Amino acid sequence: MKKKASIFVAGMLISLAASNIIPSISIEAHAEEGLKNCAVIVGKEKTYNSINEAVKNATENDTIKVYPGTYNETISIKKDGLTIVGEEGAVISGSEKLKPKSGKESLIQIEGNNITVSNLEFTNFVLSGPSSDVSPKAIEVDGNSEHITISDCKIHDMGVNYTKNSEDYNAHGILVSAEPDEPIKDVTISGCELYNLKLGQSEALVVNGNVDGFKIENNYIHNCDNIAIDAIGYEKDKHNDDDRAHNGEIFNNTVCTISSRDNVAYGGDISAGGIYVDGGYDVEIHDNYISDADIGIEVSAECKKKVVTGVKVYNNVLVRNNGWAGICIGGSDPKDNGEAKENEIYNNTVYNTEEACLRIQNAHDDSNKIHNNIFIATDSAEAYSEECGNNSKHNVVKDNKSNQKMSASDNSTFKLKGASSNKMSVEISTSDDLSGYGAPQTKVNN
Repeated sequence: MKKKASIFVAGMLISLAASNIIPSISIEAHAEEGLKNCAVIVGKEKTYNSINEAVKNATENDTIKVYPGTYNETISIKKDGLTIVGEEGAVISGSEKLKPKSGKESLIQIEGNNITVSNLEFTNFVLSGPSSDVSPKAIEVDGNSEHITISDCKIHDMGVNYTKNSEDYNAHGILVSAEPDEPIKDVTISGCELYNLKLGQSEALVVNGNVDGFKIENNYIHNCDNIAIDAIGYEKDKHNDDDRAHNGEIFNNTVCTISSRDNVAYGGDISAGGIYVDGGYDVEIHDNYISDADIGIEVSAECKKKVVTGVKVYNNVLVRNNGWAGICIGGSDPKDNGEAKENEIYNNTVYNTEEACLRIQNAHDDSNKIHNNIFIATDSAEAYSEECGNNSKHNVVKDNKSNQKMSASDNSTFKLKGASSNKMSVEISTSDDLSGYGAPQTKVNN
């Protein structure tokens, strides 16, 4: 919840199929000897001293290769059919002279169709002190953009520098932001690593507003001080149902160590989610591994009188998300937040040692189905919690297995002999049959 109202090695083989274009010439797998701190348009002889120069001189369907080196520049891509790919060691960085400011808040800003950015590193773009106008970003996608691919990028050690207590801190690693009447369609964010980001009240990787059709897959996000992955609705215009991220899939991501505990903008509130759908609809969240976040997965609507719908959460492994809950559904306050309807949570394995494995908040409709999950609550944790009284009733919570009795009826317990997390899975020792329950990655020793 927001306070306001598997590890991988990136390869050099870049798939261009998702961008629906054919490059003019294929990309060599390594840099020519002696070329550094320059960019070239593949197939053309001239080299450029900056990425911006190469972008300025490129035409549709060109590929720009960025050679190793540090590039202190902000880049605007507003040409269709452009591919930018970095050689290993190509870094786009802020500096003492390059700080986020109004109009230049993003290291790369994308607006157009059939654009691919891959294998680049982003760092050191930091705003000191609070600001209500400026929020640093590594990569930003906006406008009427379609068929955008961001892959195998590394984003780290950037965001905001907390100088005093304030809520006016915001930063993103990757932001895809669409206005209600200017949709962004077909976005893929794949194979990226984001870490050591100071985010204030914002998110590491987010699709916000009328983003129609997105895949967030195979990313590794860790050690950030706010939400890792978010799909948002109603933040730009709470009266417009087009202002909702939708038709999305969030899968095969690894998310670790996400907490707002030391985030000044939260004032000590511990509520950062690993994966969050806030007011979006028709989103599938599956086959992710999330550990040591304040909340593992949250399905909610923060905007009052609005509803999060059509979210399916399945086949996820969630471990030690002990700040609030492994899985949480519904807005945190019925007076100020929205509710959840027509969502399904099934075949997940949730293992907590504190707080709740499953926490029901402002969700009270029998169209919400929660079934075939395994909830393991040890130490001071509880398997199931209803947080909002009658506003947490009437969901269909049945056919789940837990090691302690749940207050919701039609669920059953199993005898837990031991549990551990290892290699992005959970291993359970029990004499009971857990076939058909929990995530497929769960190992059960009888």
